[in-house]
Amino acid sequence: MTAVVWANAALAIPFLIAFIGIPLWMTFRRPQTGPDHSQARAYLRAKAALAGAGAAAPGRITGETRHADRVAA
Repeated sequence: MTAVVWANAALAIPFLIAFIGIPLWMTFRRPQTGPDHSQARAYLRAKAALAGAGAAAPGRITGETRHADRVAA
């Protein structure tokens, strides 16, 4: 093997180590965790509770009225 091949191998090894090592380091440094959906679930439960309470008296909770309510009035 010529000196050019050995120089190529000597330069390629650090680049391969960096190409593999940096993403691995980033992965282990900040592991991916699952998202926390607790606030979204609480919001949806509150929204469903308001919708259920609003079914008995439409438009009373938010101050909005449906078109049919305005026509009938």
